[in-house]
Amino acid sequence: MKLLARCDHALQAAHLANALAAAGIRCEVRNTTLAGAIGDIPWLECAPQLWLLDDLDEYRAREILADLTREVAGPPWRCASCGEAIEPQFGACWKCGAARPA
Repeated sequence: MKLLARCDHALQAAHLANALAAAGIRCEVRNTTLAGAIGDIPWLECAPQLWLLDDLDEYRAREILADLTREVAGPPWRCASCGEAIEPQFGACWKCGAARPA
């Protein structure tokens, strides 16, 4: 078992854990309810943590986490279906659901 990541909040930890689970990588989220103890317990000990259950999955898990946390750069794009301006990190139009063109 290996500590894979510390997260800013429980929602982020759950999202990353779900992405790893979808890839067949088993992990465990810890410390999701310790935010109220910050000050009595060091912040790093209170932050939600993502633990990898099988050390052999570490390389693939870190690749997946890097893909999920990478900043998306580039200009906004315009939906071909409805003309809505969409920020670059989105792969589909929020208004009509059309996929971003390749």
